Amino acid sequence: MMVGATVSASAGVMNSLLGKLSTLLDKEYTKHKNVEKDVMFLQRELPSMEAVLQKHAMQDELDVQLKAWVSELRELAYDIEDSIDAFMVRIEHYSDESAGIKGFMSKKIHKLKKLRCHHKFSAVFLELKERVVEANERRRRYEVDGSTSGTTTSDLLVDSRLPALYSGLDELVGIKGPRDCIIKLLTYEADSGPSRQQLKVVSIVGCGGLGKTTLANQVYKEINGQFDCKAFVSMSQKPDMRKILMDLLSQILRNGSPMCFDEQRLIDKLREFLKDKRYLIVIDDIWSTSAWEIVKSAFPDNNLRSRIITTTRIMDVAKSCSANLQEYVYTIKPLNHQDSSKLFVKKIFPSGCGVPQHLKEVSNAILKKCGGLPLAILIIAGLLASKYDRKDEWEAVHNSIGSELGKNHTLEGFRRILMLSFYDLPHDLKTCFLYLSIFPEDDLIVRKQLVWKWVAEGFIRKERGKRPDQVAESYFYDLINRNMIQAVGVQYKGNIYGCRVHDLVLDLIRSLSAQINFVIAIDDKGYESSPRKIRRLSLQASNLEDQEMQKLVSNQSHIRSLIMFRAFKKAPDLFKFHALRILDLSECNCLEDHHITCIVNMFQLRYLSLPCRITELHEQTGNLQHLEVLNIRRCMIKTLPESIVKLGKLMCLHVKSGVKLPDEIGRMQALQELESISIPCNSVRLIEEIGRLTRLRRLTVETTSTTEKMGDQEVRFREMLVSSLTELGRNGLESLCISYPHGQNFILDSLFGSGCSLPKLHELDIKNYLCWVPRWITMLSSLVHLCLSMYDIDEKDMRVLNGISTLLFLHLELRNPPEERLVIGCDGLRHLNELHVFCQHSATPLTFAPGAMPELHRLRLEFGARETLRMYGDFDFGIEHLSGLRDIRVDINYYSGGTDMDAEAVAAKDAITTASIIHPNRPLHDVRMHVTMMFTLKEAAQSVGLQSATKELNKTLIIQKFCENYSSYYHVSLRHGTSSLGLEETTYVSSGNLAIKIRREVKRRAKGTGLVLLIKAALAGSLNYKAISS
Repeated sequence: MMVGATVSASAGVMNSLLGKLSTLLDKEYTKHKNVEKDVMFLQRELPSMEAVLQKHAMQDELDVQLKAWVSELRELAYDIEDSIDAFMVRIEHYSDESAGIKGFMSKKIHKLKKLRCHHKFSAVFLELKERVVEANERRRRYEVDGSTSGTTTSDLLVDSRLPALYSGLDELVGIKGPRDCIIKLLTYEADSGPSRQQLKVVSIVGCGGLGKTTLANQVYKEINGQFDCKAFVSMSQKPDMRKILMDLLSQILRNGSPMCFDEQRLIDKLREFLKDKRYLIVIDDIWSTSAWEIVKSAFPDNNLRSRIITTTRIMDVAKSCSANLQEYVYTIKPLNHQDSSKLFVKKIFPSGCGVPQHLKEVSNAILKKCGGLPLAILIIAGLLASKYDRKDEWEAVHNSIGSELGKNHTLEGFRRILMLSFYDLPHDLKTCFLYLSIFPEDDLIVRKQLVWKWVAEGFIRKERGKRPDQVAESYFYDLINRNMIQAVGVQYKGNIYGCRVHDLVLDLIRSLSAQINFVIAIDDKGYESSPRKIRRLSLQASNLEDQEMQKLVSNQSHIRSLIMFRAFKKAPDLFKFHALRILDLSECNCLEDHHITCIVNMFQLRYLSLPCRITELHEQTGNLQHLEVLNIRRCMIKTLPESIVKLGKLMCLHVKSGVKLPDEIGRMQALQELESISIPCNSVRLIEEIGRLTRLRRLTVETTSTTEKMGDQEVRFREMLVSSLTELGRNGLESLCISYPHGQNFILDSLFGSGCSLPKLHELDIKNYLCWVPRWITMLSSLVHLCLSMYDIDEKDMRVLNGISTLLFLHLELRNPPEERLVIGCDGLRHLNELHVFCQHSATPLTFAPGAMPELHRLRLEFGARETLRMYGDFDFGIEHLSGLRDIRVDINYYSGGTDMDAEAVAAKDAITTASIIHPNRPLHDVRMHVTMMFTLKEAAQSVGLQSATKELNKTLIIQKFCENYSSYYHVSLRHGTSSLGLEETTYVSSGNLAIKIRREVKRRAKGTGLVLLIKAALAGSLNYKAISS
């Protein structure tokens, strides 16, 4: 069953290998006759061997000896590519040296070194040639060129962005009955007396692929608005309990990540925060009662009708979760034939025309074998998407599935169905799909990062007129459309933020990848043994001992990819990793500068991502001539070395704000993404050089208020930025994020009013607050994504926005609302898919007239309840007039003295909820309430158990205690009278260093007892003062 995977892994390396053999000959690396002769032999022989691989790719079962031959060929291809890469790097190194060598003797010595290199690799290529000859002899002996049987691959031409990706309730099949049943169990009205108030746990149990998570998610979306706090977390077979608890706390608090506590402290924090709140928690995919016992201890039974939903594949675990009360265990059942057929037809024939008459018989037979398993139906539907009128192909699919799922729901039956879809993938796509086994279970895989990794691995075949990352994007969407991976974060125009891999799918591709030595993933389940030559290594185990890890990575000079997903106590020794193409250490926070000095010798490196504790890059980083992606956005690096401009193949450079870049950045002609350029940290010349980056597609430019003090130089910066942006616009700049000091529209107007043209610009994000909507925005004929922050907005500004007919996404942040409401009518923004209007504590001025924005699917609002009511008298936004609305989220802000919920906030929540319920589409709605509490210093002292503040009653101690107690829960800022104490208005206390900063400010500037603490907490329901005063 794994031959298709074996062939795909071989094809992945073959694609890049054949190109490199041609490069060896074209660039005259092979001046040594023996080397040239052997390379030419390999160039002739390997394509015929690849053809044999392709011929057998579709067969389900192969002879054992043939499988061994395919595996031998794969390892041989890896070794050939490693040898070619090492040889080319060595020769390039000598060529670079020769340019600076002077003197007769020095040149002779250099020539001898180069000759010795050729002799050394001549022996290597001779050995590889002998291995190829031996492999070919085996092929002939085993007669693998005979006829083949099995399903053939066809390239499915599926649209890359399906409307069905918007997973509203109407897109799901057979979900309403089970959903309503679960809701009834959770809100069982027959319960009376004390039992009705008690914590209740309902467990959903069933085999993998039946839709337990989907069902739990739909219940969660339907009822979460009734609860003060809510969270949805997923476990795994070997869960990291500390991570699970931190995730719970983070979702419940909603104000960012909690501080780093151990398990017991996290449990205590959860119990303390939830003890007087009604909460709804979903714990998805529990595998053991021990894991449940740990997480259960974090949830107090506070007699407030709190509810927990769990999902599991194991009945004993389900019973344990529901306190052995069978009536609260819901066994999810397979879809019946009617619902199976409905789901099947909806995915293949979205127009609603139904199954053609000549396919009905085979369609019913396929559904019978799928046995009502939704995941299996979706996968088969994806497989048949381009074969809807070919009866012979449908019958071939039916005959290939096997009858396991018609009899039971075993994993083996599911594997057969998944493998059938796997065989149908084009070879390049198979390789990319197998690569997903490198990620942890339940991991959110960000699309852009995955795409660049595929490119760096060499998996992407060249297509005329397309960049490698564009081809890789099409691979990603193809996998989504085939239901091989699950879309996460579907955005406007069907854009997808990332994906997840279903547990069953991940188990299968991990097994396949390990068998063929494609990816070795070490997680908490451990590993039996590793191959002699690991090619790609994924370290995910939190319990991996340092000694065990060092043993695993020792003598592994053949590793091509190393990705570490956990912060290990001790960093691995990277010194011998000479063959690395991908090195992703972004989550390995134990690494410091001295750990990465050897990176400058990893000459094959294509993708490099470093963690937060790195403070500098070595000057010799420019030696990494093959580097394509450099991500140091999380690092503390302040200056990039000058040698970075020698990275002629670098396509993606991500640095954080405030980093100084080399002036000669224009030499980096391959750059496509540059984030970000900070002014005035960088020179005018650098801004000029940016204009030479003819392939640049994404750019972020940041400025600060200090430019006001630069005088003539600031004008020079502006003029050069206009010039560079004009050049980039001519060359196809697609995305621009730009910031200037608050309110300085004239700077942006001077940029675009001076003839700067950006005809292909799709995305524009203008940071900081403007005084008016720039009129030149209407000249951006390709604009679909716009983000603006406004001091003021009026009808003229709205007319400008209405004039952008191409706009699909609009994000507005408003500071000062107008006196009269602004009405969005039916004459503008007709194609807008998603609208965000964020006003923080101000009133939101927008209201929607009948017929407004008919294609709007998502609406996000944030506003101050009291301010909106005071200015406009009600909370009627005309939501019911948005005919296409599917999803609405509203954040309501209000101030409180720390007692009860504000009446205006309650009214706002009720108004939004009612408008959502009466809307014809019944859109998903999520209404959240955020309270800002004000305390005097005396009240703050009392809340942490200190005596009343007198004179110098240790203000520092009060602040220290307050930060220690509440920094996991709240945004904290300090004010004395009406002036800020040098801190941002909503500074998040997330570390000890920030708490120290607050204490220093208090000690330095606070006088008397007029100090006021502002605490901002995100709460979905009522706030009980006791929650923060105990």
